[in-house]
Amino acid sequence: MNTRNNLRTLFLTAFVALSLACSTVSELSATATPESTATSLPTNTPTKAPTATKKPTSTPRPTDTPIPATATAIPMELPAINTQYEVKVLYASYFAKVFSGGFEYTPFYGGKFLDAGVIIKNLLPGKTLTIPWEYVYIIDPKNEAWYPNFGGSYAPQNKNEKFDPATLFIYPQDAMEDIIFTDVVYIRGIWATDGAKPATYLFGFDTSPLIEIVMD
Repeated sequence: MNTRNNLRTLFLTAFVALSLACSTVSELSATATPESTATSLPTNTPTKAPTATKKPTSTPRPTDTPIPATATAIPMELPAINTQYEVKVLYASYFAKVFSGGFEYTPFYGGKFLDAGVIIKNLLPGKTLTIPWEYVYIIDPKNEAWYPNFGGSYAPQNKNEKFDPATLFIYPQDAMEDIIFTDVVYIRGIWATDGAKPATYLFGFDTSPLIEIVMD
């Protein structure tokens, strides 16, 4: 399966202002969270996101030798392994709302957010990797690939440390920093979807084999 063609991205930018811009693809809404002040902030303020742009197919790789993903997806219960990475999806869930930076985000038209927590192990000892979020994506049931709307990562100093990525603080797409790690990193990615069940998504991380996520 060639997962690098026709990949699309969904960028979400929440502007903390009275006037906000409209998305033609992600169609998310944000409401300001009231603060403990004498005057409450306004609620139910619509936000707007930029138009999605196609993921480039010839972006330089962060590694010396590209290793293409396998054509057959790996079941979620198993790790996806190649010479660079061992990748395991720890959980995947639908959520109706997402909270980030004082805003509450809700997909329109009864959609759901797909929340996935993942552990990635670097199989190239001693080499620190820097992976842009453009190399983290899902392929939806329509065979279209998307960047995450929100994401966060944590690289423990002790590679044996256990961590729950569901507890990671998430940032909107325009504020997500590169994923940097030497041994192990936990990431959390969130995508706006139609929330359909049953549905099968494919999770991709850089050059690793794809992992099948089944929502039923």
